[in-house]
Amino acid sequence: MPHCSSPLFINDIFCPDCGDKIETPPSIKPLTQQIPDILDNLKTHCPYASVYTGWVEKTHHYQRVYRSGGNDSQTLYYSYWFLTLNNEQNEPMTISISSEDSSFDSVAKGDVMTFLQPTSYSLNYKLANDADRNIVTHNEAATAVVFHRDSGQESILESAYDVEEFSTFSILLSTLFWSCAAAASGMFFELYTIEIAATLAALVTLVWSTYRISSKTKTFKAETARLDEIECTIKRILSVSVTGMGYDRRDRPSNHSDVYCIRCEHLLDSNYHYCHCCGESQVSVMAEEPSRLAQDALENQTNLGHNDTNVAIQSHALAANSVNVTPITKANGQRMTRRDKIIQVCAPFATVEKTEHQHKHIFAKNYQCVLSTSSNIVRVTDKEVGTSVSDDTNFTTTTTRTDYRNGYGNVRSEYKTETSSHRQRNSNLYGELIVETPEGEVHSFKAVRSLLGSTDVGDWILLGSSKIESTTDKIGYDEFYYNISKDNLIEPESLTSWGRVSSKSQTIVILMLALAVASTIYFHDIMNIVGPLVPELIWNLVFGLTNLLTLPINYTPMVLFSLFFVVVLVVAKMYANNTKRKLHSALKPLQATLKKCQQARESFNNI
Repeated sequence: MPHCSSPLFINDIFCPDCGDKIETPPSIKPLTQQIPDILDNLKTHCPYASVYTGWVEKTHHYQRVYRSGGNDSQTLYYSYWFLTLNNEQNEPMTISISSEDSSFDSVAKGDVMTFLQPTSYSLNYKLANDADRNIVTHNEAATAVVFHRDSGQESILESAYDVEEFSTFSILLSTLFWSCAAAASGMFFELYTIEIAATLAALVTLVWSTYRISSKTKTFKAETARLDEIECTIKRILSVSVTGMGYDRRDRPSNHSDVYCIRCEHLLDSNYHYCHCCGESQVSVMAEEPSRLAQDALENQTNLGHNDTNVAIQSHALAANSVNVTPITKANGQRMTRRDKIIQVCAPFATVEKTEHQHKHIFAKNYQCVLSTSSNIVRVTDKEVGTSVSDDTNFTTTTTRTDYRNGYGNVRSEYKTETSSHRQRNSNLYGELIVETPEGEVHSFKAVRSLLGSTDVGDWILLGSSKIESTTDKIGYDEFYYNISKDNLIEPESLTSWGRVSSKSQTIVILMLALAVASTIYFHDIMNIVGPLVPELIWNLVFGLTNLLTLPINYTPMVLFSLFFVVVLVVAKMYANNTKRKLHSALKPLQATLKKCQQARESFNNI
């Protein structure tokens, strides 16, 4: 709905081309206004049917699980999206949809969807992860969903309303069987003759099968009519497009070249002549900047009023900074763009820290390395995800033999064979995030499932990583992913788990153990050779310790090795604790950056 030539959006107050106030701004005309009787026919079959149209504000991926024991045990995982939506009347809604349907792979923040709920529909399996209880607050799931997209519309209907067909012959046959069984029981007790039994069986079969067929037919017709009406209602919903409802004018798209209004500081297209929020003219500012720069150059050449001119150029920027708002001009007089603002806000959180570290070994050369941490902020521009499902059943056959022996010594064996099965169903989210750096570089990012399932397009993410580098090794850790937009912190791994054991040190300890064992076995032979070479005082101390432990004298080498091993463990623990302290110290700047970002997360709402 243009006023002049530029398109207008719902929150626009003034025309960006001429600056006139918009008398009839665009508005959303929801589905229930375009088709007021959308549920009238359906409510004859489903009295509590409801419909909701809105846009996705948040998505969260989670799993449900079903477990059963016994010979035929099962472990079944199912994946779902938990959506948070809102509409033009500010009526929020949360609901679950299956993520195993390929149509739901591309569900993203901002998508416009209509949910038709003929009846309530709940998921009974429990949550696989207890941490999801804070987000998934109920079990209600969607049954009929319509996607309203610019590229086309799509509908999905759950199988919950599928009609189950029945066989008249099967009903007659089963009724006849049970009637004959009941009549035969009367003959067994000699209550009546076979002729009477046959007559009773025929009558019961006729009456009962007629009733069952009539009941089944009535249910079948009712369910078929309900399904037909649901499908008819979905077709009517599909006839209404996102453009027809006006949802495509809900939010003005932001571009990196957008500038800030000189009056109200709202973002607006750099080509607009007027601010669509306050109506302030932007033409004078754009024309004023070149002339101001020319005047500055002239005054610089004549050295007249140089300082005053610089103050004039930067006055607005300084004034804006003084009240902690976005400066709309930079020091050179140019308008600040959205890209400039993004770089300005993100710059304090782009850090790189390096620390020299020496990891000590007892019997080997110390390990020289560099501990480095880095952080940077990216914005999610796209999300490509899918769900992989596997369903396997494993069978196990076990044969048990039981032997029975009688008084004469004869043996009789009995064999019992049992077959058990276990069904394992897995459902896992996979994919990658497309992210953009503040400078505009686009990268694909293979995220962990927890991040992939909780991140939406448009979210700002602080990435924190650490690395250990030496001349031979390079080991990296993803310290955290902090979703700034949702205040959600994920910490998959940490540098503090790093440790190193020298293979040379291990070899020496093993050789010492082998020497101690050999010396114990050949103790007397070795003592005959070594004994005269060692002073008697030392032997008295060594053998005295063995006697104190009330051990045989030939166990002395093992006692000495035990003392040696305890000393090695104590020293190794001291070295490990020192390394652990150094690792924690190396992470402190990164943790400080995270804390600072958590405190400043509100500033990302305006870019």
